[in-house]
Amino acid sequence: MRFARLLLLPLIVIGMLSGCAVNMADIHGFNVISIEQEKELGNKFAVEIEKQYPVYNDAEAQKYIDRLGRRLLTGAREVSFDYVFKVVKDDSVNAFAIPGGRLYVHTGLLKAAQSETEVAAVMAHEISHAVARHGTRQMTQQYGYSMVLSLVLGQNSNVLTQLAGELFGKAGMMSYSREYENQADFLGVETMSKAGYNPQGMVSFFQKLDAMGKQDSGSLAKFFSSHPLTSERIQRVQAEIGKLPHRSYPLVDNTELQKIKARLK
Repeated sequence: MRFARLLLLPLIVIGMLSGCAVNMADIHGFNVISIEQEKELGNKFAVEIEKQYPVYNDAEAQKYIDRLGRRLLTGAREVSFDYVFKVVKDDSVNAFAIPGGRLYVHTGLLKAAQSETEVAAVMAHEISHAVARHGTRQMTQQYGYSMVLSLVLGQNSNVLTQLAGELFGKAGMMSYSREYENQADFLGVETMSKAGYNPQGMVSFFQKLDAMGKQDSGSLAKFFSSHPLTSERIQRVQAEIGKLPHRSYPLVDNTELQKIKARLK
């Protein structure tokens, strides 16, 4: 095992060096962590994260987010994990994905969104991080293969707890590279369109968040720290939408979302 890890070190260096050039359409970038290892890592992280983020005790909200997530997965390029979608109690406007296909939506996001399409926009972006396996790719680059593998094997429980807090918990959010954020936007636009959601909702919601952040950044601090919104980024999303084949999108019924928002108040 030790010899195998030594052999992998040069590959990790190559991966780190090549990380600055991401092919937007390539979801199979360099990753020394296997699908099964990532699933196991995600299960371990989930236990720690849900200690910090209480799952929102509302069956209808949980069913709603699960349905929305399942619909979006029909537009994803690849579904390698058994995806789990949960709503957690946190008033900040955010959502995040952890390795292995687990995605958490903050109650604050549901409060801020005016339509299902806006919720879908953020979720499509996070699903795209999971589809392209950005979490384990970036963790390996930051901490090395040996460290990540030891977490999978359960050899560093204290470190696992610490990293869960640093990367995904109350202590902070994983800040992806600009290239990974751009790819998640690119794939998110495509995912929304294929799933029948108008991807223009991603642009409009990003613009809304940008305006909200200028007025009161408190509730958006985590979103902006992990997903910095710039005019260039929003323009890039708009450009990607312009490349899609023209199609008409079905009207979205926002009744269920409005009922959930009413209960959240």
